[in-house]
Amino acid sequence: MSAHELDHVAFAVSDWRAAGEMLHQELGARWASGFKMPAFSPCQLALAADMRLELLEPGTEQKSFVQRFLHENNGNAAPHHITFKVHDIHAAIAGAQAEGIEPVLVNVAHPLWQEAFLHPRDTGFGFLTQLVQTPQSIEEITENNNDFNSSCPWEETEKPRSQLPVVFGQVGDLERAAHVLRTVLGAADYPLPGEPAAKGFHWAEGADLILQETTTPTGKAGILALGVVPASEHWDGPLSPGLVELLQAGSHHAELGIRISPLPAAVPVTTG
Repeated sequence: MSAHELDHVAFAVSDWRAAGEMLHQELGARWASGFKMPAFSPCQLALAADMRLELLEPGTEQKSFVQRFLHENNGNAAPHHITFKVHDIHAAIAGAQAEGIEPVLVNVAHPLWQEAFLHPRDTGFGFLTQLVQTPQSIEEITENNNDFNSSCPWEETEKPRSQLPVVFGQVGDLERAAHVLRTVLGAADYPLPGEPAAKGFHWAEGADLILQETTTPTGKAGILALGVVPASEHWDGPLSPGLVELLQAGSHHAELGIRISPLPAAVPVTTG
């Protein structure tokens, strides 16, 4: 098994502020880190259980890949990739290669942050996938990097942080995507009640990934929704039909280019 956690979803945005303010107001997400670099400028916001959302702003270089991505999407914000933490990046790369997938943008030179990407054309996911091996959080790695570190550009209050138990997407070939998720990323998959064209995928930590096969040749593939639950309540998982419909019915947020979909909570979380 390679991946042990779906760690975060990354979004290409023209600037951090609009998306960050919305995520703080809507979900109680809180600034974790941010830094400005020539190629791109990332910041991360933390939800409950330290699930992360990442905002990628164009860097100062004219050929910033984020700027190119936004241009290809008519200037609109959109999901860019999802990130899995892995125990052994070399084993993860070898596992992908064994399935005929050649990782791209491989960088294993830095002992604190080793990464590789899986291209959507090879996985069948419809979205870019990042694999990362790191012993620390990104803010721990960069805390003394004063040349690049940035402060939160919006005002935050003590809002409760929502949970993000589900990331939802659509794929053109569910069987192919499921095979890659199981064999390369070590997912445990499960059926969804009443959803023959969808599956759930689970790891030891982080969010579950729910994928639905598109039903028409023009159906949109990619990451489409974040399924959220209030921090004070408990989500029992997809134990009844209708989860995909709920995920598709969420409110679209142009600041991220994605739907945010409230999920029904079950028993309130108790402490003590």
